[in-house]
Amino acid sequence: METIILPGFSLKNKIWAENIQTGLNSRMPTFVVSWPHWETGTAGLDWIDKEIERIIGLIQNKKVNLLAKSIGTTIAMCVIEKKLESIDKIILCGIPIHDFHSGDENCYEQLKTFPAGRVLCIQNVNDNHGSYAEVRKFLHVINPLINIVSKSRSDHEYPFLEEFENFLQ
Repeated sequence: METIILPGFSLKNKIWAENIQTGLNSRMPTFVVSWPHWETGTAGLDWIDKEIERIIGLIQNKKVNLLAKSIGTTIAMCVIEKKLESIDKIILCGIPIHDFHSGDENCYEQLKTFPAGRVLCIQNVNDNHGSYAEVRKFLHVINPLINIVSKSRSDHEYPFLEEFENFLQ
């Protein structure tokens, strides 16, 4: 089953996504979504909506996994809303609750009905975009059964290839 990797907003996330793809490719097919603003230098006001539609087009009628980091987690939730039947497993890394715009938190309501056993959230203890404690509180209000793994890092980096691979197998 293919895993679609939805990176964070900044260009440095392209390297993260490509490294994860390289690590996973020997075990499973993967596809990295490259955000257009990485090439153009600017993101339009509706870039997220356009990307959601593009990802839905990529999925078509296939069954896929989603591995998302930062803003990619919000985009993943919007994709699930529209293509629930096509999503097998979800990994959420670095949920950026400090960066939410008004209404972004509502996207995660999809996790109320998505099977908790098919969701893995990894959050660094002191992620500057949202700590483990903050994300745990946020997600457990939505669904207390979701597995949220704490990592002892103080940044927004998620190089946890082994955990990704184990969950997706």
